[in-house]
Amino acid sequence: MSTLAGFTTADLNVPWRGAHFPCRLVTPHAPYRAAPLLILGGGFQDRYSWGRLERRLGHLHPMIIPDLPPAHPPVGPHLTWADLTEAAIAAADHARFDVFAALGGSSGYPIAYRLAQQHPGRITHVLLFGASPRPSPALTALITRSMRRPGSHTRTGLPDAAVGPQPRVTGPRQRAGHHEDAANSLVDILTNARAGRDILPIRAAARLLRNQLAAAAEDPLARYVADRGRLLLDAPLPDGRITGIPCLVGVGEHDTVTTIDDNRAVAATIDNAVFTIVADADHLLYLEQDAEFAGIVTRFLTPTPCPRTAAAQ
Repeated sequence: MSTLAGFTTADLNVPWRGAHFPCRLVTPHAPYRAAPLLILGGGFQDRYSWGRLERRLGHLHPMIIPDLPPAHPPVGPHLTWADLTEAAIAAADHARFDVFAALGGSSGYPIAYRLAQQHPGRITHVLLFGASPRPSPALTALITRSMRRPGSHTRTGLPDAAVGPQPRVTGPRQRAGHHEDAANSLVDILTNARAGRDILPIRAAARLLRNQLAAAAEDPLARYVADRGRLLLDAPLPDGRITGIPCLVGVGEHDTVTTIDDNRAVAATIDNAVFTIVADADHLLYLEQDAEFAGIVTRFLTPTPCPRTAAAQ
C-alpha cells in the first residue's frame, strides 16, 4: 500500500474460479461525488500502466484496475469475452463497487461494452477509447501469422503443415533480436509513425512502448496474441446495443489501428453516445495527451453545466 497526494493505492488479489488475479485499488482521501471507475486496459496495459491517470484523478475517483487473466494461457482453459466480462465483475465486487463507471481502452472496450449490456443496473457510465467492430486488416494479418508460428499451432488448431519452416530462436542474443523484431512489428501497426514525425507526444509514446516490449522477458507478439490478440478475431463488438446508459466513445485524430470511422461505427450501436476526437493523439492517447484524456474522463463522469447553459435554462 502507498499513500500519494490525495489518494491511497493498494494491490489486491481477486479470487476467481479457484484462482486469483491481481488488481490495483485507488482510494481518494476526501469524500467523492463521482461513481467509482473500473479501468479495463488493452493488450499491453497492466494495473501499473495508468499512473498518469491516477495522479490526475486519484483524488477524485475511486478506481479499480485489474490484470485480467490471459484469454489463451499456455495451460488451462481458453477464455472468451464472456469469461473476461465475468472476471471484470469479480474485480468490481472484490472492491465493493456496487455501481461504477466502466472505462475500456483498445481490447478492453469489448469487455466494458458487454458489462453495460449484461449489468445495466450497476453501470453508471461507459467510456470507450480506441474501439473498432473488428481488428484492422494489418493487425489481423499479424495476429494470424503469429498463430501459425511453431508452438502456437496446438493452441490454434492449425495443423503442422500449415506452420511451415520458421527461424529458430536459441541464445540470449538471438532472443533479444527476435523480441526487438516482434516489438517493431507490433508498434509499427499499433502507432502512426507518420503523425509521430510531427507530434512529439505521439513519437515519445511509441518509443516508450517499443522499448518496453523489446526489453520484455517473453516474446511480446506471443504475449499479445495469447492475452487478447487472438480473441480480437472473435466478435469484439457483440450483437445488440447499449441503451439507457450514458456512453462516450473517444479516439485520437491520428489513430490508424482503430480509426475515427471504426470508433464512429461502435458509437452508432449505442443510444445517444457522445463522440469525441482527441487532437494530436494516436492510439495511445492516455499517454500522448494524458491531461486532455483525464479531463474528458472527469468531465463526463461529473458533468457541470457552464454558466451560459445554466443562465439559458
